[in-house]
Amino acid sequence: MSSRKRKRESKPAKSDLISQLPDSILHSILSLLPIMTAFRTSVLSSRWRYLYKDFPLRLSDYFFNLDTRPPHNRFHMPDPVVRDPWFSWLRMAVFSIFNSHHGPIEILELSLFFSFEMDRFVKTAVQRGILELKLVPFDFGRGTYELPLSLLSCNTLHQLSLQRCKFPQALLPSIFPNLRELRLDSMPLPNDLLSKCPSLETLLISTYYDGPSISISSQSLRKLVFHLDGTPTELIIKNAPNLESLMLADEATITNKLKVLDAPKLQRLGFINANVRAIQLGRTVIQQHKESLKSLPPTFQVNVTPCRMNMLSSVKTLAIKMEHYFEKPIPMILKCFPGLENLDIMKYKGNGDKCYLDKGMWEEQGSLSFLDHLKTVTMKGFWGDQCDVELLRYLVVHGKVLQTITLLCSKHITKNFVDIKKRQICIEKRASSNLALVFFRDTKENVHFSLWNDMIYY
Repeated sequence: MSSRKRKRESKPAKSDLISQLPDSILHSILSLLPIMTAFRTSVLSSRWRYLYKDFPLRLSDYFFNLDTRPPHNRFHMPDPVVRDPWFSWLRMAVFSIFNSHHGPIEILELSLFFSFEMDRFVKTAVQRGILELKLVPFDFGRGTYELPLSLLSCNTLHQLSLQRCKFPQALLPSIFPNLRELRLDSMPLPNDLLSKCPSLETLLISTYYDGPSISISSQSLRKLVFHLDGTPTELIIKNAPNLESLMLADEATITNKLKVLDAPKLQRLGFINANVRAIQLGRTVIQQHKESLKSLPPTFQVNVTPCRMNMLSSVKTLAIKMEHYFEKPIPMILKCFPGLENLDIMKYKGNGDKCYLDKGMWEEQGSLSFLDHLKTVTMKGFWGDQCDVELLRYLVVHGKVLQTITLLCSKHITKNFVDIKKRQICIEKRASSNLALVFFRDTKENVHFSLWNDMIYY
Protein backbone atom coordinates (compact mmCIF):
# COMPACT_ATOMS: atom_id res chain seq x y z
CA MET A 1 0.00 0.00 0.00
CA SER A 2 1.44 3.35 -0.97
CA SER A 3 2.32 5.90 1.69
CA ARG A 4 -0.10 8.39 0.11
CA LYS A 5 -3.04 5.95 0.45
CA ARG A 6 -2.14 5.09 4.05
CA LYS A 7 -1.97 8.82 4.85
CA ARG A 8 -5.40 9.41 3.32
CA GLU A 9 -6.97 6.51 5.27
CA SER A 10 -5.47 7.62 8.55
CA LYS A 11 -6.86 11.16 8.20
CA PRO A 12 -9.95 11.49 10.51
CA ALA A 13 -13.30 12.41 8.94
CA LYS A 14 -14.59 15.92 9.55
CA SER A 15 -17.17 16.06 12.30
CA ASP A 16 -20.68 17.38 11.52
CA LEU A 17 -21.10 19.59 14.58
CA ILE A 18 -24.59 20.82 13.67
CA SER A 19 -25.97 17.30 13.45
CA GLN A 20 -24.69 16.62 16.95
CA LEU A 21 -26.95 19.28 18.43
CA PRO A 22 -30.01 18.13 20.42
CA ASP A 23 -33.29 17.67 18.57
CA SER A 24 -34.86 20.62 20.36
CA ILE A 25 -32.25 23.03 18.97
CA LEU A 26 -32.45 21.56 15.46
CA HIS A 27 -36.24 21.89 15.60
CA SER A 28 -35.83 25.56 16.48
CA ILE A 29 -33.50 26.05 13.51
CA LEU A 30 -35.90 24.30 11.13
CA SER A 31 -38.84 26.38 12.34
CA LEU A 32 -37.02 29.54 11.20
CA LEU A 33 -36.51 28.29 7.63
CA PRO A 34 -38.97 28.56 4.72
CA ILE A 35 -41.12 25.45 4.76
CA MET A 36 -39.72 23.98 1.54
CA THR A 37 -36.13 24.50 2.73
CA ALA A 38 -36.95 22.73 5.99
CA PHE A 39 -38.60 19.93 4.02
CA ARG A 40 -35.48 19.46 1.85
CA THR A 41 -33.20 18.95 4.87
CA SER A 42 -34.52 15.38 5.07
CA VAL A 43 -32.08 14.37 2.31
CA LEU A 44 -28.97 15.63 4.11
CA SER A 45 -28.34 12.48 6.15
CA SER A 46 -30.08 9.81 8.19
CA ARG A 47 -29.81 12.14 11.20
CA TRP A 48 -31.95 14.76 9.41
CA ARG A 49 -34.34 12.39 7.64
CA TYR A 50 -37.23 12.66 10.09
CA LEU A 51 -36.42 15.86 11.96
CA TYR A 52 -38.77 17.96 9.81
CA LYS A 53 -41.70 15.76 10.84
CA ASP A 54 -41.48 16.77 14.49
CA PHE A 55 -40.43 20.43 14.58
CA PRO A 56 -43.13 23.10 15.33
CA LEU A 57 -44.84 23.57 11.97
CA ARG A 58 -45.43 27.05 10.53
CA LEU A 59 -47.21 26.45 7.25
CA SER A 60 -48.64 29.14 4.98
CA ASP A 61 -49.75 28.05 1.53
CA TYR A 62 -49.73 31.69 0.39
CA PHE A 63 -46.03 32.18 1.13
CA PHE A 64 -45.44 28.62 0.02
CA ASN A 65 -46.71 29.74 -3.39
CA LEU A 66 -44.50 32.83 -3.36
CA ASP A 67 -41.41 30.91 -2.23
CA THR A 68 -41.66 28.07 -4.74
CA ARG A 69 -43.03 29.58 -7.94
CA PRO A 70 -41.33 31.97 -10.39
CA PRO A 71 -42.73 35.52 -9.96
CA HIS A 72 -44.10 35.67 -13.51
CA ASN A 73 -46.03 32.43 -13.01
CA ARG A 74 -47.79 32.93 -9.67
CA PHE A 75 -51.55 32.67 -9.61
CA HIS A 76 -54.03 35.12 -8.19
CA MET A 77 -57.38 34.65 -9.97
CA PRO A 78 -59.65 31.66 -9.37
CA ASP A 79 -61.03 30.39 -12.68
CA PRO A 80 -57.84 29.74 -14.67
CA VAL A 81 -56.10 28.66 -11.49
CA VAL A 82 -58.23 25.58 -10.88
CA ARG A 83 -57.04 24.22 -14.22
CA ASP A 84 -53.45 25.32 -13.64
CA PRO A 85 -51.07 22.35 -13.11
CA TRP A 86 -49.03 24.46 -10.71
CA PHE A 87 -52.10 25.04 -8.57
CA SER A 88 -52.60 21.27 -8.28
CA TRP A 89 -48.93 20.76 -7.51
CA LEU A 90 -49.02 23.35 -4.73
CA ARG A 91 -52.06 21.78 -3.15
CA MET A 92 -50.46 18.33 -3.29
CA ALA A 93 -47.23 19.68 -1.78
CA VAL A 94 -49.11 21.34 1.10
CA PHE A 95 -51.09 18.15 1.68
CA SER A 96 -47.90 16.09 1.67
CA ILE A 97 -46.08 18.28 4.18
CA PHE A 98 -49.11 18.57 6.45
CA ASN A 99 -49.93 14.84 6.42
CA SER A 100 -46.33 13.72 6.98
CA HIS A 101 -45.79 16.07 9.90
CA HIS A 102 -46.35 14.67 13.39
CA GLY A 103 -45.21 17.48 15.68
CA PRO A 104 -46.99 20.55 17.09
CA ILE A 105 -48.54 23.08 14.70
CA GLU A 106 -47.88 26.72 15.61
CA ILE A 107 -49.06 28.62 12.52
CA LEU A 108 -51.39 27.50 9.73
CA GLU A 109 -52.58 29.76 6.88
CA LEU A 110 -54.81 28.28 4.18
CA SER A 111 -56.02 29.99 1.01
CA LEU A 112 -55.73 27.27 -1.66
CA PHE A 113 -58.44 24.94 -0.41
CA PHE A 114 -62.21 24.85 -0.76
CA SER A 115 -64.61 24.97 2.18
CA PHE A 116 -65.30 21.23 2.12
CA GLU A 117 -61.55 20.55 2.46
CA MET A 118 -60.92 22.80 5.46
CA ASP A 119 -62.16 20.50 8.23
CA ARG A 120 -59.35 17.97 8.02
CA PHE A 121 -56.77 20.75 8.41
CA VAL A 122 -58.58 22.61 11.16
CA LYS A 123 -59.38 19.58 13.33
CA THR A 124 -55.80 18.28 13.11
CA ALA A 125 -54.41 21.73 13.91
CA VAL A 126 -56.63 21.99 17.00
CA GLN A 127 -55.44 18.59 18.22
CA ARG A 128 -51.80 19.66 17.88
CA GLY A 129 -52.03 22.94 19.76
CA ILE A 130 -52.44 25.53 16.99
CA LEU A 131 -51.41 29.08 18.02
CA GLU A 132 -52.20 31.17 14.92
CA LEU A 133 -54.77 30.23 12.26
CA LYS A 134 -55.82 31.99 9.05
CA LEU A 135 -58.62 30.59 6.88
CA VAL A 136 -59.52 31.98 3.44
CA PRO A 137 -61.68 29.40 1.62
CA PHE A 138 -60.95 29.18 -2.09
CA ASP A 139 -64.64 29.44 -2.98
CA PHE A 140 -64.88 33.02 -4.27
CA GLY A 141 -68.56 33.52 -3.52
CA ARG A 142 -69.63 29.93 -4.15
CA GLY A 143 -69.98 29.15 -0.45
CA THR A 144 -68.74 29.82 3.05
CA TYR A 145 -66.97 27.63 5.55
CA GLU A 146 -68.76 27.01 8.85
CA LEU A 147 -66.32 26.81 11.73
CA PRO A 148 -66.36 23.49 13.62
CA LEU A 149 -67.16 23.52 17.33
CA SER A 150 -63.77 22.00 18.09
CA LEU A 151 -62.12 25.21 16.88
CA LEU A 152 -64.37 27.41 19.00
CA SER A 153 -63.29 25.55 22.14
CA CYS A 154 -59.56 25.43 21.27
CA ASN A 155 -57.49 26.37 24.34
CA THR A 156 -54.20 27.09 22.57
CA LEU A 157 -55.41 29.46 19.83
CA HIS A 158 -54.11 33.02 20.29
CA GLN A 159 -54.69 34.60 16.88
CA LEU A 160 -57.46 33.90 14.34
CA SER A 161 -58.04 35.46 10.92
CA LEU A 162 -61.19 34.55 8.95
CA GLN A 163 -62.44 35.50 5.51
CA ARG A 164 -65.69 34.29 3.93
CA CYS A 165 -66.39 32.01 6.90
CA LYS A 166 -69.33 31.83 9.28
CA PHE A 167 -69.90 30.96 12.89
CA PRO A 168 -72.36 28.26 13.96
CA GLN A 169 -75.83 29.61 14.70
CA ALA A 170 -75.73 28.30 18.28
CA LEU A 171 -72.52 29.39 19.97
CA LEU A 172 -71.17 27.80 23.10
CA PRO A 173 -71.50 29.78 26.37
CA SER A 174 -67.77 30.49 26.22
CA ILE A 175 -65.61 30.30 23.09
CA PHE A 176 -61.96 30.88 22.20
CA PRO A 177 -60.85 30.85 25.87
CA ASN A 178 -57.35 32.22 25.15
CA LEU A 179 -57.84 34.06 21.86
CA ARG A 180 -56.06 37.44 21.85
CA GLU A 181 -56.61 38.71 18.29
CA LEU A 182 -59.53 38.19 15.87
CA ARG A 183 -59.69 39.41 12.26
CA LEU A 184 -62.97 39.19 10.31
CA ASP A 185 -63.16 39.93 6.59
CA SER A 186 -66.28 39.70 4.41
CA MET A 187 -68.36 38.07 7.11
CA PRO A 188 -70.79 39.19 9.84
CA LEU A 189 -70.03 39.58 13.52
CA PRO A 190 -72.47 37.65 15.74
CA ASN A 191 -74.06 39.92 18.34
CA ASP A 192 -72.95 37.87 21.34
CA LEU A 193 -69.52 36.86 20.06
CA LEU A 194 -67.42 39.37 22.00
CA SER A 195 -69.08 38.73 25.32
CA LYS A 196 -68.19 35.04 24.95
CA CYS A 197 -64.47 35.64 24.25
CA PRO A 198 -63.01 36.27 27.72
CA SER A 199 -59.43 37.05 26.59
CA LEU A 200 -59.94 38.93 23.30
CA GLU A 201 -57.83 42.11 23.15
CA THR A 202 -57.74 43.04 19.44
CA LEU A 203 -60.61 42.95 16.92
CA LEU A 204 -60.28 43.91 13.25
CA ILE A 205 -63.39 44.15 11.07
CA SER A 206 -62.78 44.82 7.40
CA THR A 207 -64.35 44.98 3.97
CA TYR A 208 -68.03 44.30 3.36
CA TYR A 209 -70.40 44.08 6.29
CA ASP A 210 -74.14 43.71 5.75
CA GLY A 211 -75.92 44.50 8.98
CA PRO A 212 -77.82 47.35 10.65
CA SER A 213 -75.38 47.84 13.51
CA ILE A 214 -72.30 46.54 15.29
CA SER A 215 -72.48 46.82 19.07
CA ILE A 216 -69.22 46.43 20.98
CA SER A 217 -69.49 45.17 24.56
CA SER A 218 -66.35 43.52 25.87
CA GLN A 219 -64.54 43.57 29.19
CA SER A 220 -61.19 42.55 27.69
CA LEU A 221 -61.05 44.38 24.31
CA ARG A 222 -58.18 46.88 24.03
CA LYS A 223 -57.96 47.64 20.30
CA LEU A 224 -60.68 47.88 17.62
CA VAL A 225 -59.87 48.45 13.94
CA PHE A 226 -62.80 49.18 11.65
CA HIS A 227 -62.52 49.05 7.82
CA LEU A 228 -65.98 49.01 6.33
CA ASP A 229 -67.67 49.02 2.94
CA GLY A 230 -71.18 48.02 2.04
CA THR A 231 -74.48 49.21 3.46
CA PRO A 232 -74.42 52.02 6.05
CA THR A 233 -73.89 50.62 9.52
CA GLU A 234 -73.98 52.00 13.03
CA LEU A 235 -70.94 51.25 15.17
CA ILE A 236 -71.75 51.50 18.88
CA ILE A 237 -69.06 51.31 21.56
CA LYS A 238 -71.55 50.36 24.23
CA ASN A 239 -69.48 48.93 27.05
CA ALA A 240 -65.71 48.67 26.59
CA PRO A 241 -64.06 49.54 29.92
CA ASN A 242 -60.56 48.57 28.74
CA LEU A 243 -60.66 49.81 25.12
CA GLU A 244 -57.55 51.93 24.44
CA SER A 245 -57.49 52.29 20.66
CA LEU A 246 -60.34 52.79 18.16
CA MET A 247 -59.08 53.08 14.58
CA LEU A 248 -61.51 53.81 11.74
CA ALA A 249 -60.93 53.97 7.99
CA ASP A 250 -60.75 57.60 6.84
CA GLU A 251 -64.15 57.35 5.08
CA ALA A 252 -65.91 55.28 7.75
CA THR A 253 -67.81 58.06 9.53
CA ILE A 254 -69.20 59.48 6.26
CA THR A 255 -71.61 56.63 5.60
CA ASN A 256 -71.59 54.98 9.02
CA LYS A 257 -72.84 56.35 12.32
CA LEU A 258 -70.50 56.20 15.30
CA LYS A 259 -71.45 56.21 18.98
CA VAL A 260 -68.79 56.12 21.68
CA LEU A 261 -70.88 55.70 24.82
CA ASP A 262 -68.63 54.01 27.36
CA ALA A 263 -64.87 53.71 26.85
CA PRO A 264 -63.24 55.36 29.88
CA LYS A 265 -59.69 54.26 28.97
CA LEU A 266 -59.79 55.20 25.28
CA GLN A 267 -56.51 56.93 24.36
CA ARG A 268 -56.34 56.78 20.54
CA LEU A 269 -59.22 57.60 18.18
CA GLY A 270 -59.37 58.23 14.44
CA PHE A 271 -60.29 58.87 11.76
CA ILE A 272 -63.25 61.09 12.46
CA ASN A 273 -64.28 62.59 9.15
CA ALA A 274 -65.44 66.21 9.15
CA ASN A 275 -68.08 65.15 6.61
CA VAL A 276 -69.67 63.26 9.45
CA ARG A 277 -73.09 61.73 9.00
CA ALA A 278 -73.86 61.40 12.70
CA ILE A 279 -71.52 60.89 15.60
CA GLN A 280 -71.97 60.72 19.36
CA LEU A 281 -68.90 61.37 21.50
CA GLY A 282 -69.94 60.96 25.10
CA ARG A 283 -73.02 63.10 25.58
CA THR A 284 -72.33 65.30 22.50
CA VAL A 285 -74.19 64.41 19.30
CA ILE A 286 -73.07 66.01 16.02
CA GLN A 287 -75.06 65.41 12.84
CA GLN A 288 -75.84 67.01 9.53
CA HIS A 289 -79.21 68.67 9.03
CA LYS A 290 -81.27 66.44 6.75
CA GLU A 291 -82.23 69.35 4.54
CA SER A 292 -78.56 70.22 3.99
CA LEU A 293 -77.39 66.79 2.86
CA LYS A 294 -77.49 67.88 -0.78
CA SER A 295 -76.37 71.47 -0.26
CA LEU A 296 -72.88 72.92 -0.01
CA PRO A 297 -71.63 73.97 2.41
CA PRO A 298 -73.76 71.76 4.68
CA THR A 299 -74.99 72.74 8.13
CA PHE A 300 -74.65 70.78 11.34
CA GLN A 301 -76.46 70.63 14.62
CA VAL A 302 -75.14 69.76 18.07
CA ASN A 303 -77.31 68.14 20.73
CA VAL A 304 -76.65 66.90 24.24
CA THR A 305 -77.98 63.55 25.37
CA PRO A 306 -77.59 61.71 28.70
CA CYS A 307 -74.57 59.39 28.70
CA ARG A 308 -72.33 57.66 31.23
CA MET A 309 -69.35 59.60 29.84
CA ASN A 310 -69.73 63.34 29.50
CA MET A 311 -66.64 63.79 27.33
CA LEU A 312 -63.81 61.62 26.07
CA SER A 313 -61.28 63.03 28.53
CA SER A 314 -58.95 60.03 28.30
CA VAL A 315 -58.20 60.43 24.56
CA LYS A 316 -54.62 61.62 24.00
CA THR A 317 -54.27 61.07 20.22
CA LEU A 318 -56.96 62.06 17.70
CA ALA A 319 -56.99 61.83 13.90
CA ILE A 320 -59.50 63.81 11.84
CA LYS A 321 -60.00 64.16 8.10
CA MET A 322 -60.97 67.60 6.86
CA GLU A 323 -63.07 67.36 3.71
CA HIS A 324 -63.75 70.16 1.27
CA TYR A 325 -66.72 72.25 2.50
CA PHE A 326 -66.68 70.52 5.90
CA GLU A 327 -64.61 72.70 8.27
CA LYS A 328 -67.48 73.70 10.55
CA PRO A 329 -67.73 70.47 12.62
CA ILE A 330 -64.05 70.55 13.58
CA PRO A 331 -64.41 72.86 16.63
CA MET A 332 -67.47 70.88 17.75
CA ILE A 333 -65.43 67.66 17.59
CA LEU A 334 -62.36 69.05 19.36
CA LYS A 335 -64.44 70.26 22.31
CA CYS A 336 -65.17 66.61 23.16
CA PHE A 337 -61.48 65.87 23.90
CA PRO A 338 -60.29 68.17 26.72
CA GLY A 339 -57.17 66.08 27.44
CA LEU A 340 -55.92 65.87 23.83
CA GLU A 341 -52.12 65.87 23.38
CA ASN A 342 -51.59 64.80 19.75
CA LEU A 343 -53.73 65.99 16.84
CA ASP A 344 -53.29 64.42 13.37
CA ILE A 345 -55.15 66.05 10.49
CA MET A 346 -55.50 64.75 6.96
CA LYS A 347 -56.58 67.11 4.18
CA TYR A 348 -56.89 65.86 0.62
CA LYS A 349 -58.27 68.34 -1.83
CA GLY A 350 -56.97 69.93 -4.99
CA ASN A 351 -55.04 73.18 -4.93
CA GLY A 352 -57.28 76.10 -5.73
CA ASP A 353 -60.50 74.59 -4.35
CA LYS A 354 -62.62 77.19 -2.66
CA CYS A 355 -62.62 77.35 1.12
CA TYR A 356 -66.01 77.86 2.73
CA LEU A 357 -64.68 78.63 6.19
CA ASP A 358 -66.74 81.23 8.03
CA LYS A 359 -64.60 84.27 8.62
CA GLY A 360 -63.65 84.50 12.28
CA MET A 361 -64.93 81.00 13.09
CA TRP A 362 -61.82 79.99 15.00
CA GLU A 363 -61.44 83.31 16.84
CA GLU A 364 -65.00 82.89 18.14
CA GLN A 365 -64.00 79.64 19.88
CA GLY A 366 -61.74 81.33 22.41
CA SER A 367 -59.18 79.08 24.09
CA LEU A 368 -60.65 75.58 24.14
CA SER A 369 -59.65 73.36 27.04
CA PHE A 370 -57.64 70.87 24.96
CA LEU A 371 -55.16 73.65 24.10
CA ASP A 372 -53.80 73.43 27.66
CA HIS A 373 -52.48 69.93 26.85
CA LEU A 374 -51.87 69.85 23.07
CA LYS A 375 -48.21 69.05 22.30
CA THR A 376 -48.01 67.95 18.65
CA VAL A 377 -49.95 68.65 15.45
CA THR A 378 -49.40 66.89 12.13
CA MET A 379 -51.24 67.96 8.98
CA LYS A 380 -51.10 65.69 5.93
CA GLY A 381 -52.01 67.20 2.55
CA PHE A 382 -51.09 70.80 3.44
CA TRP A 383 -51.65 73.24 0.57
CA GLY A 384 -51.44 76.42 2.57
CA ASP A 385 -54.93 77.67 1.69
CA GLN A 386 -57.07 79.84 3.94
CA CYS A 387 -58.67 76.91 5.79
CA ASP A 388 -55.28 75.43 6.66
CA VAL A 389 -53.82 78.76 7.71
CA GLU A 390 -56.79 79.79 9.88
CA LEU A 391 -56.75 76.52 11.83
CA LEU A 392 -52.98 76.52 12.31
CA ARG A 393 -52.95 80.16 13.37
CA TYR A 394 -55.55 79.39 16.03
CA LEU A 395 -53.48 76.48 17.37
CA VAL A 396 -50.25 78.51 17.34
CA VAL A 397 -51.71 81.51 19.14
CA HIS A 398 -53.57 79.48 21.81
CA GLY A 399 -51.45 76.30 22.20
CA LYS A 400 -49.72 76.95 25.52
CA VAL A 401 -47.56 73.79 25.57
CA LEU A 402 -47.44 73.11 21.82
CA GLN A 403 -44.04 71.71 20.85
CA THR A 404 -44.16 70.71 17.18
CA ILE A 405 -46.34 71.38 14.14
CA THR A 406 -45.39 69.11 11.23
CA LEU A 407 -46.78 70.06 7.82
CA LEU A 408 -46.69 67.36 5.10
CA CYS A 409 -47.01 69.48 1.98
CA SER A 410 -48.80 68.47 -1.21
CA LYS A 411 -46.77 70.90 -3.28
CA HIS A 412 -43.11 71.63 -3.86
CA ILE A 413 -41.54 73.30 -0.83
CA THR A 414 -39.53 76.47 -1.45
CA LYS A 415 -38.01 78.94 0.99
CA ASN A 416 -40.39 81.61 -0.23
CA PHE A 417 -43.40 79.31 0.39
CA VAL A 418 -42.18 78.51 3.91
CA ASP A 419 -41.57 82.15 4.78
CA ILE A 420 -45.01 83.23 3.53
CA LYS A 421 -46.84 80.48 5.47
CA LYS A 422 -44.94 81.20 8.67
CA ARG A 423 -45.94 84.84 8.38
CA GLN A 424 -49.60 83.99 7.65
CA ILE A 425 -49.75 81.53 10.55
CA CYS A 426 -48.34 84.24 12.85
CA ILE A 427 -45.56 82.06 14.18
CA GLU A 428 -44.05 85.11 15.95
CA LYS A 429 -47.21 85.28 18.13
CA ARG A 430 -46.95 81.69 19.31
CA ALA A 431 -48.12 81.02 22.86
CA SER A 432 -45.42 78.37 23.38
CA SER A 433 -41.82 79.53 23.16
CA ASN A 434 -40.71 75.95 22.40
CA LEU A 435 -42.87 75.58 19.29
CA ALA A 436 -41.16 74.36 16.09
CA LEU A 437 -42.87 74.56 12.68
CA VAL A 438 -41.53 71.88 10.31
CA PHE A 439 -42.25 71.36 6.59
CA PHE A 440 -41.89 68.04 4.72
CA ARG A 441 -42.91 66.82 1.28
CA ASP A 442 -45.94 64.55 1.61
CA THR A 443 -45.60 60.92 0.50
CA LYS A 444 -47.58 57.75 1.15
CA GLU A 445 -44.66 56.31 3.07
CA ASN A 446 -44.13 59.38 5.27
CA VAL A 447 -43.11 58.21 8.73
CA HIS A 448 -44.74 61.22 10.38
CA PHE A 449 -48.17 59.81 9.58
CA SER A 450 -47.29 56.11 9.77
CA LEU A 451 -49.66 55.46 12.67
CA TRP A 452 -52.65 56.00 10.36
CA ASN A 453 -51.35 54.83 6.97
CA ASP A 454 -53.25 51.53 7.10
CA MET A 455 -56.51 53.40 7.65
CA ILE A 456 -56.23 55.57 4.52
CA TYR A 457 -57.87 54.63 1.19
CA TYR A 458 -55.58 56.16 -1.43
